[in-house]
Amino acid sequence: MNLRVILLVFVVILFLLVSILISYVSFETNSLSQGYQEGNVQIIQSTPPGTIPHIIILKNNGKKPVMIESGQILTSNISQNLVVADDEVVEQNSSESVKAYCFEPNQSAVPGSNLIPSSQASSQVKTLIANSNPNNIQNATQTQLEIWILVTRDNVNVNSGEASSLVQKQQISYSQLNQDISTAKNNLITSFNISSSEIGNFNQTSSQINLNYIINNAFKWINIFVDWVRSSLGI
Repeated sequence: MNLRVILLVFVVILFLLVSILISYVSFETNSLSQGYQEGNVQIIQSTPPGTIPHIIILKNNGKKPVMIESGQILTSNISQNLVVADDEVVEQNSSESVKAYCFEPNQSAVPGSNLIPSSQASSQVKTLIANSNPNNIQNATQTQLEIWILVTRDNVNVNSGEASSLVQKQQISYSQLNQDISTAKNNLITSFNISSSEIGNFNQTSSQINLNYIINNAFKWINIFVDWVRSSLGI
């Protein structure tokens, strides 16, 4: 049997098992949207403009743990929109710091502003997040630029909002930022095997199975489930 077929079957089985585990955990947890709608969750922008990745503070005042998933879009009327970069379970009556990428480069972050859980990002953005390392500033910056290219349809305005703040925060020139954006665009073309002209229409939700995203996401949720079990048992 073809190795790719075996890998695909294994990944699908693993994904189904993880989904079952997540469903089991969900009996004892709320999703971020559920917690927010019930008035038990507050999501606060913590970091100043130009930070990569941004940090949000998620406060859970409810009686159940709240699950937050990477790829979750958070919106604001006065601050930038964000997309979550971490998978976390926030225990009841506690708070956690969660990493997130900017999802709206033309708008600046406003520390202390409240955020609202919205829809999920596209499969392409989720793949970029799953393959990124938010703890490495160079890798996280590349991922951030790639996300900006997708959400703006290859029309990043470096003279406004978070893009402009990035220049000041990292103490680089605008020409350097434009060069970094060009490099990020080439990385997108190579990673997703698309042409330059296709980038403008590429940030769409896809029903195609993405092996890298499924594998990375499956292992993340396994680790979260194991951590939750250990915490519940006091191990």
